[in-house]
Amino acid sequence: MREVPKMTVDFNVKKNGSVALLPGCIPGATLYHHSVMAGSMLSLKPGPFHHILILISGDVEFSTDGNSYIFHERVSFVPNPKLSVDIKALTDCHLIEVRWEWQEGDDELAAEYKTQFPHIQIYRNAKQYRDRNKSEKTISRSVIDQRIIPRFAFGSVETYGVDAIKSHDHPMLDQYFFSFPENEMDVLIDFEPIRMKGNELLYIPLGSMHGVDVKEGQHCHYLWIDFYPDNELALKRLDASHIPTGKHVEFDPKTGKLKKE
Repeated sequence: MREVPKMTVDFNVKKNGSVALLPGCIPGATLYHHSVMAGSMLSLKPGPFHHILILISGDVEFSTDGNSYIFHERVSFVPNPKLSVDIKALTDCHLIEVRWEWQEGDDELAAEYKTQFPHIQIYRNAKQYRDRNKSEKTISRSVIDQRIIPRFAFGSVETYGVDAIKSHDHPMLDQYFFSFPENEMDVLIDFEPIRMKGNELLYIPLGSMHGVDVKEGQHCHYLWIDFYPDNELALKRLDASHIPTGKHVEFDPKTGKLKKE
């Protein structure tokens, strides 16, 4: 069995700090866990990269370009890469940052995409899509679509056991899985199971066959975070496999079943 990098992210920490997560797995990408305690502020300066911020827990105020934005729930926030952003914790906060470096050709892609910054997506309102590798009851969300940030997209998968995601590969997409605190599942890498509980980050080896097994009583809920070694092939893959449902459904956490529309 090949080596699969994985680590636990400590969301119980009660002090300000920033920790790099599994550095070196994906060229140009570095993930961080930022813990910002109530009343504290973290300032991120601009650079040759995007700050892609994902609020996992807590209440926060983002300030950039003379404006402030307050959130009390899971949200992704991407400031203009040419501007700084201040993160003020209204309560103890935990965020995942994806720091994604610019490459040659990204300026042209950015001009094509015409993304307005800050780019904000409330998690619960994210577009839902259907994927042929997943069951009918699985909820798949696209939080940042594939033509917002050059060579990048991220979304999530949520379901309750018994369920599964068929093993598949995508050599044109480099990928992390990050599990929400409530997550419990087995990730299959080349058909070998790896237990993945809450608050864990796992690197999917590029080109590996991978899937997910969710047993009775388990709640599967994780983020997929995609980077494109081959932009053209990655876009074709995502365009073909992520089919918008045009609906918004959610699970009843008490029963693990989809709520009636």
